Amino acid sequence: MYYGLIIRMIKKYLPKSLLIRAISIVIVPMILFQLVIVTVFFDSLWERVISRMSRSVAMEIALTINQIKNNNLSINQANVDYGSYTEISFTKVDSNELIADYSKNNIGYLDFITAGFKKELQGILQSTHWVQSEDDHINVHINLGEEMIKATFPKKRISTARVHIFLGWVIFTSAIMITISFLFLRNQIKPITQLALAAEEFGKGNNVSNFKVSGASDVRRASIEFIKMKNRITKQVEQRSLMLAGVGHDLKTPLTRMRLQAEILNDEKSKNSLIDEIKHMNLMLDEYLNFSEEDNFKDNIKINPIESVINIKNDIHFNDKDIDLEIVSDAFIEVNANIFNRSIINLINNSFEYANKVKIIIETTSELTKVEIHDNGEGIPEGEMANVFKPFYRIDKSRNQNSTNSGLGLSTTKNLLNSINGTIELANSEILGGLEVRIIIPN
Repeated sequence: MYYGLIIRMIKKYLPKSLLIRAISIVIVPMILFQLVIVTVFFDSLWERVISRMSRSVAMEIALTINQIKNNNLSINQANVDYGSYTEISFTKVDSNELIADYSKNNIGYLDFITAGFKKELQGILQSTHWVQSEDDHINVHINLGEEMIKATFPKKRISTARVHIFLGWVIFTSAIMITISFLFLRNQIKPITQLALAAEEFGKGNNVSNFKVSGASDVRRASIEFIKMKNRITKQVEQRSLMLAGVGHDLKTPLTRMRLQAEILNDEKSKNSLIDEIKHMNLMLDEYLNFSEEDNFKDNIKINPIESVINIKNDIHFNDKDIDLEIVSDAFIEVNANIFNRSIINLINNSFEYANKVKIIIETTSELTKVEIHDNGEGIPEGEMANVFKPFYRIDKSRNQNSTNSGLGLSTTKNLLNSINGTIELANSEILGGLEVRIIIPN
């Protein structure tokens, strides 16, 4: 249980993008490797070099102090005999000058290099001494009892500038390798991203004509299979549409003949009943033909959605209908004209099939267009709300089979909205008590 919890927590913070994950696979081991190299370098090589250099300077100071103390070597002679070769200068200082130096330079703080030198000096020099670090040199104050001697030498004697060059090269080469890896991985992942985008567009019903096969052999094979699948699906859809259109057109001719024959009937009641049935069949065939010609509505003409809804409401077909329109917000936004118009008209017609009052609430922002269509009809059971989007599906209890409804209105509307990244949802209307249809189209 704890193992699964840990895995879920790790996955929560892992990057989601394939490119970032691939880059992380390259960068993380490289950074860990560089940290190991730098740690080993500091713990062994650099620290050992610093220690040996410090020990060498400490021995030189101890040797000179020993000569001054035991052989009565003068300070001037010590500077000539030893200082000229070791870059260490020796001077006499009094106690007041020593106290002033301590208070001015905060002798209590020693950096890493000076602290290492002090440790080495303590093991070699027996006399009481104090170490003082300044910007570019180090002072060692040595108490010889009757006098105080200050030994001064450059800090570069116990440090090396090579460490900075080494660290610089480590960082520089790592940055170059990470940049090269990023460029290479981006080029390798780009075909996968294009394949995902092409599959997404095709899944929305849009035509994918500019997709090209590229990338590694595995990605190329997946791309080729996607193109084959796309062509097979497109061919099947075209065959379905052609068959549906052909059946619709073929049925138009006998229906026309039936209408002509019905006109010559003497029985007015039978005549009117037959003509009504023929009209219903013609309307249903029109819906079939519109469903089969769905791609004709996918153009690039744009329109303001609020103006479009107002025009539809004032259209001659809805003049005598009870339609209320409420505009929540009116931001400048445009949508696909034919798809939006046809979707709204389909939904209004569908509402008036089962209701006598409709309320439209529309809201436009810089991010989306939201349209709610409420009616006072019988509504749809919640268990059937997902099924009504299936082509040719009708609900027997709430949708009269004698109606001209063919079960294609909501299916067609959903397919059209999907092509422009729109969504459609159904719910029970809290305003009019019937059905609420909600459309959301991102900008």
